[in-house]
Amino acid sequence: MRVRHLLLALVLAGLSIAGFTAYATMYAPATADQAGQSEEQDQRPELLVENLEFENAVLMGAHKGQAPGVLYTLTVHGPRHTTVLAYAFVFTGIAELANRTPIAIAKANSTTWAHTDFHVVRHDGRPVGLAMAFRNKEPIYIEYEDPSYGQSGYYNVSIAFVLMAFYHPRLRETVMAVHGATVEGNATFVSYSVHGGIILAAAFRVKGWPSGPEGTRLAVGFRITLRAAAWLYNRDGEGIRARVRWVAPFCGSTRPRLQRTSGLIRRAFAFKNAAIVREGDNRTAVRAFCVYQMKGGVLRLAIVVPKAEVVAYPALRAG
Repeated sequence: MRVRHLLLALVLAGLSIAGFTAYATMYAPATADQAGQSEEQDQRPELLVENLEFENAVLMGAHKGQAPGVLYTLTVHGPRHTTVLAYAFVFTGIAELANRTPIAIAKANSTTWAHTDFHVVRHDGRPVGLAMAFRNKEPIYIEYEDPSYGQSGYYNVSIAFVLMAFYHPRLRETVMAVHGATVEGNATFVSYSVHGGIILAAAFRVKGWPSGPEGTRLAVGFRITLRAAAWLYNRDGEGIRARVRWVAPFCGSTRPRLQRTSGLIRRAFAFKNAAIVREGDNRTAVRAFCVYQMKGGVLRLAIVVPKAEVVAYPALRAG
């Protein structure tokens, strides 16, 4: 229970510090020099990397180009192993739902994106995670399934979001791998625990979604892909590559069932089940919920909230 309270504190600290600080930074007017630098970056995308070192672990964030996604990796060193967990955390788009059926879809690749540098998230003065914020620079294309719902085309919808990764040393993840020669009878199945793990979290704001049928909701979608690699040490201290078969990552507050895929066992990631919606001058805290879908080797996560003039997730306060 204490771990869960600590996780909630970390998530709230990260969302308040990293998320909304990044929103303010992104919407600040750019100087001529900054605009020139941004134009040069558009022509020659650079690789952005940030590392945080912890005891026996390194959290790294990597981003290249304009795609609205971040690669977060955790390298954990144990007395008998070195394990690398790599999470590709990507924003995929927004859908408008009526009775759980999509009536309009806006894909992330139908517009261009601007992003910030990595921001170090701190809790009680100590670095605990990394965050990167994104916003769309141009109108986004919304495709309606039926002309009666609306006209497909480009709309001036303002989208901003922050992708975050937090490290917690008390989390525990189980890795199962095949170690040794591939010849039948010589390989060994190994199961061991990784002490320390990553919590992935997202904050977003959607403004100006076109009006349409009453009672619909917005689903903001993310894709999370996990890949793992491991090196196990023999008695001589030599690291030998192992083939990871399954990983059971830490599960957030939702505790959904384990779902098996062709290579890994995945669970869910921490989220806050409240959002703020604004209609005119009225701001209201409302319930948000997540939908998880496994397809192939990818976990798809959709955060569903009521449609309004402005939708902000998560809701830290309503006033």
